[in-house]
Amino acid sequence: MERTPEKISFPVLPILMILITIVLLIFGSSLFTTPQSEYFTQLYSGWSVYYGDKVYNDVTLADFALESTNAGDIITIKRTIPATTIVSPTIMFKSYLASVLVEMDGKEVYSFGSDISDKGIYIPKKFNLITVSDWVKAHDVSITFKVAEKNSFRGFYPIYFGTKTEVVKYFFKYHRMPLFLGGFFIIYSLLLFSLGLFLFMYHRFEESAFISSAVSMLLGLYTYTYNDIFAFLSEHEYFFSLMEYFVLYLIPLSFSVLLYSTNKNIIYRKQRVIIGINIVLPIIFWMCFLTGMIPINFFVVPVQIVSVLEIIIILPPLVSNVRMRHKKKIESDTYTGVDSDSYLIMGFIIMVVFALLEIAKYTVQRFAEGYGKQNLFVNINFLNLGMLFFIICLFVYYFLSGIEHMNDQRIKEKLEGLAYTDALTGLMNRAKCMQYGATLKGDYAIISLDVDRLKYVNDTYGHLEGDRMLKTFADYLKESFKGAGLIGRTGGDEFLVIFEKPSADVCDKCIRVLEKNMDDFNRRDDKFKLSASAGYAYSYEAGGRMSDVFYLADSRMYKMKEKHHE
Repeated sequence: MERTPEKISFPVLPILMILITIVLLIFGSSLFTTPQSEYFTQLYSGWSVYYGDKVYNDVTLADFALESTNAGDIITIKRTIPATTIVSPTIMFKSYLASVLVEMDGKEVYSFGSDISDKGIYIPKKFNLITVSDWVKAHDVSITFKVAEKNSFRGFYPIYFGTKTEVVKYFFKYHRMPLFLGGFFIIYSLLLFSLGLFLFMYHRFEESAFISSAVSMLLGLYTYTYNDIFAFLSEHEYFFSLMEYFVLYLIPLSFSVLLYSTNKNIIYRKQRVIIGINIVLPIIFWMCFLTGMIPINFFVVPVQIVSVLEIIIILPPLVSNVRMRHKKKIESDTYTGVDSDSYLIMGFIIMVVFALLEIAKYTVQRFAEGYGKQNLFVNINFLNLGMLFFIICLFVYYFLSGIEHMNDQRIKEKLEGLAYTDALTGLMNRAKCMQYGATLKGDYAIISLDVDRLKYVNDTYGHLEGDRMLKTFADYLKESFKGAGLIGRTGGDEFLVIFEKPSADVCDKCIRVLEKNMDDFNRRDDKFKLSASAGYAYSYEAGGRMSDVFYLADSRMYKMKEKHHE
């Protein structure tokens, strides 16, 4: 009966992803954020903004946005900070692509990036922390930003005020989801790398394990750099800001290599071209940046556009190939009911969708509002969720791929067993004996055996007794010739034993054991007597060719058989 192809379905994974999303959203929401203490606050409102000849009074920073800015523009915000009971309070705010000058009561108390800006060098992310020394009185605070690149400044990041401990604690509360997800990606990367090393040590090199490890590591590093965790924890802001773009520009390459390693037979040339493009583009970007021609952040949009075009080219044939391979699998004898390739492609599609949503969200936020507005959810973005779901699908892919591989091996071994096993005795059949013999190298010994009086037993007691005679003899062969490389039945009453790297007397010893076992049987069984003729030869006696060694052993066996019939 013809089997009907089944549809590709994922009954468990969507439910699992929905549950994970709900858990992450609840865990990352402000519902799990402890109330702000009296030693911490956010300076939302009451600011005056000075931009060119324009002045904006009583501004709430979260709602303020500029339509456009040019390199070299000066933007200043001012307000009065009242006296406080907080001991040694700290002002903290983030700046990016802009130098910063902070004045308190008309005196400069802090600056960052002016020397970098004057040299025309990329100004990194920076979490600026300014300690207020005299906190028992009010202070007039002025923060001046000098824009480094055109349209790089749209609004103001939140400005926090409180003890340094509370400021740092708030940062980690707000970034708890990126901290968790980035750590998860990095740990998973190390586990995959360890798996790859383990398989390599056991002579099973799996390039996809190392490639997947690199993908997961890049996702972890990008999570930490994109969400400012490295910039906040380290004083090397410049290095980690550049790392964000370095990792971002390598992610398309890592994904294209991963898909190529798992689907090499799909649009082979186009995949290689895509990999080549993803190698060349980052090199061009960094050369332009290092020579001072173009800022490194300028290439984000081109990378996004190129990535979308690559996805449009490669995704349809990948999906089509997965469906075609799935149809073939469900018609095969080794089908397990699951398809690992489908999960890998599904994870890739989910990540692409979430990445596009994050790009859209970023674009809307950048051009429609300032940076400081917050909502119920604490720093959860679509890109983090997409990367998490991809890693989950990647894990499922490896898990199911392992099951498929083990199932294929098991079925293959069963089929080979049927093809190469003698049905009556359970020994290797003639085809397997010849195949095994063709692979022999070095020193070996061949023993040729022939069961005596099989025809007499068949004619006298019937073929059932003859079969019992052969099965009994085969059992004694396995018991007597322990350590043999092969024990087989080459014909009706003919048997073969092969020893690789044999000791000098192994053939004599095993034949004597066989004779003893047969004598023990003959004392117990009164229907027929079990005996056999045997001859053996070592490879060095006949020049090493299997056919010559077998012929010599067979000749000696027939000489013994003639004696048994005298």
